[in-house]
Amino acid sequence: MAERSSPILRASTVVLIIAALAAMTLAESSARHFSEWTHDHSSDGVPRRPRGLSGIVDTYGQPCNGRANDARTYWPHQSAVDDAGYVYSHSYIGRNVGFNVRNHIEAAHNNKALYPLIGSYNCRYIAGTTSWSTHAWGAAVDTNSQRNPVGQDHWNGRGANGTNYGTYIPNVWRGGYPGHRFFWGLNWPTRPDPMHFQYAIDY
Repeated sequence: MAERSSPILRASTVVLIIAALAAMTLAESSARHFSEWTHDHSSDGVPRRPRGLSGIVDTYGQPCNGRANDARTYWPHQSAVDDAGYVYSHSYIGRNVGFNVRNHIEAAHNNKALYPLIGSYNCRYIAGTTSWSTHAWGAAVDTNSQRNPVGQDHWNGRGANGTNYGTYIPNVWRGGYPGHRFFWGLNWPTRPDPMHFQYAIDY
């Protein structure tokens, strides 16, 4: 005589099947969401870049003001581990950072190209000076900084999984399409800063 499964076992099996179907539905929904995502290259998504200190102040206001950290984006491997994965920047670049750059990486399934630490707003001077850093306006983002310290004259593209992604991350930030017009600190001739991407020029 064949054994019959218990009602508890049958109920557990049904619950597991339902959970699996729900996970598949969520995955399909996410795939559809990102397959429909497109860059926003309008003036909202990629606004005018300020030039020099006066242009920065005209655009972003005074350093360390209330708008300097009012845009929030979730980044894996970001620097503030105790802050649930969020990076804060100025709302002027919020859509470019959070919608264009962040979603570009997510849609390409390249989150593992990121590497700690990642951060934006920081009310501070440029190290060793009394000039405000663009981070004090929330107008810059440092990424993959553990492998790309100030003074290094090249970009180390190894991501969180150890794979060399080349210049994938810098290419998303800088230049024209698909880059998003951030100035790359590696281009400073006397003190390269490969981790640094700022939305301002001539400063």
